[in-house]
Amino acid sequence: MRAAAAVAGEADAGVRGRIRVLVVDDSLDHRTLMARRLSAAGMQVTDVDSAEAALDRSDDVDLVVLDYRLPDRDGLDVLASLRQRPNAPSVIMVTAAGSIEVAVAAMRAGAANFVAKDRGYIEALPEIVERAWQHHDLARRADELQRAALLVTATTDRDRLADEVVAAARRLLHGRCCVLLLATTDGELHPAAFAGPRPDDLAEVVVLGVAACLGGDEPRVVDGRLLVPLPPEGGEAVGLLALWLDDPYLTSEEERLARAFAAFASSALRHVRRFELERELVTELQQTLDARRDFVASISHELRTPLTSIAGFTATLRARGEELDADRRDDLLERVGRNAGELATLVDELLELAAIERGGGPEPSLEPVDLAQLVGEVVDELEHLTRDWMIDVDVPSCVVEADPTLVRRTVVNLVSNAVKFSEAGSRIELRAARTDGGEVLVEVTDQGIGLPPWEASHVFDPFFRARSSVANAIRGSGIGLALVARYVRAMGGEVGVRSTAGDGSTFWFTLPLADQARGRAAKASWRDSTTRSPSASQTWPSSSR
Repeated sequence: MRAAAAVAGEADAGVRGRIRVLVVDDSLDHRTLMARRLSAAGMQVTDVDSAEAALDRSDDVDLVVLDYRLPDRDGLDVLASLRQRPNAPSVIMVTAAGSIEVAVAAMRAGAANFVAKDRGYIEALPEIVERAWQHHDLARRADELQRAALLVTATTDRDRLADEVVAAARRLLHGRCCVLLLATTDGELHPAAFAGPRPDDLAEVVVLGVAACLGGDEPRVVDGRLLVPLPPEGGEAVGLLALWLDDPYLTSEEERLARAFAAFASSALRHVRRFELERELVTELQQTLDARRDFVASISHELRTPLTSIAGFTATLRARGEELDADRRDDLLERVGRNAGELATLVDELLELAAIERGGGPEPSLEPVDLAQLVGEVVDELEHLTRDWMIDVDVPSCVVEADPTLVRRTVVNLVSNAVKFSEAGSRIELRAARTDGGEVLVEVTDQGIGLPPWEASHVFDPFFRARSSVANAIRGSGIGLALVARYVRAMGGEVGVRSTAGDGSTFWFTLPLADQARGRAAKASWRDSTTRSPSASQTWPSSSR
């Protein structure tokens, strides 16, 4: 929960506290009688006997009771000076000369009321001051509402908006403290920002706030706490403003102010949400465009390399075939075939990934598979690729429920990836172990260049290539690991990576044990494997080391 960065001072006096009144009259008797009567009514009163003293003391009051005739200046002149000040207090003009002309002049000059010093004016004065203050306070708060509405609706930063909302609500509704509670997708409320002293009963207010949001959009006061639901959008709750009040009574005008401000705040919060969503969509679109551009560049390079080799070797055979001995011709033909095979593999992977992404790949054929035997066969098949690396295999005999073709492709891809990104002579470990969850955890660990956290989180994305692979001119299309993730997901397993830049990587995947998998009601599908994006940031404790 954030504290508002810029919060006004303590809540104003007025209807939420003692009204601060300045009595200005050169008559000691009248000044004393008015001060006593207003003090008896619960107001905080200061009295002075001159215009200059009134102007000096008026900054710290809410209302001025001003005599029309003063020895140093005319009361209308004092009224005009007060009206020019920021946050000017309300003014009630009093005079013994109760003419209509004086009353009209005072009201035109901006006085809240005009009182003649007749026989009963002392008794009526507290009620007149109270009404004048309430009118002045509502007008001031209406201006504050307009300023706050403009401010919050112009803000597009979520944290700053939350701070502005609680600060403005506290000023507007005279709360000791204000907290903004925002609704989550699971229907709970969580504090987002606060202004004023941190409340001790926040947990209780959160519970009350949930009930208030469900109960409609009407403000309500519960044990001195004002709960103002933010108007929902499409039936979904936005949140709630909670204010701790000194005075538990809420006037109808204050209820309207609270509803109006809540409407502005709710609109601003929804606007920020839409803005953030649009920004995320733009970012995702840009990432998609960047990925497409990188993919085109990468695939163009990957296609051009074998095609160039095929074209070159073929041209050599055509131009000088008769001059070359049989061994040289066979060597060139073998290179043509190898490059053609790489080209065919790349095209097949592209077509397979495209089919899987559309949800149209063939369903995996799950059956009991002896994992140790299959891994051993794959390691033997890759001997030509791994002959310069130290291969350490530790896979116990176990039977998993899997598609043998997909398991084979998964292991081939991970071992090939380890070879590609580590130096010859280094160690590659291929280990497996049972887990407590009825699965087998398979790990392929290399001592290669590794990945920083951000790249590790995207390593299973289609066409993603680490910067280090690009910088070191390591060939690759970014398809192999994307297919690995989809193979494993389709067989009901999980996949992930643990990696540190410069310190190697461990790619891992899980498969269900055959005796555990037979009790499962449903199997995964290609569609499941594409909608559940693999989490490369997952960490799985290594059970083999």
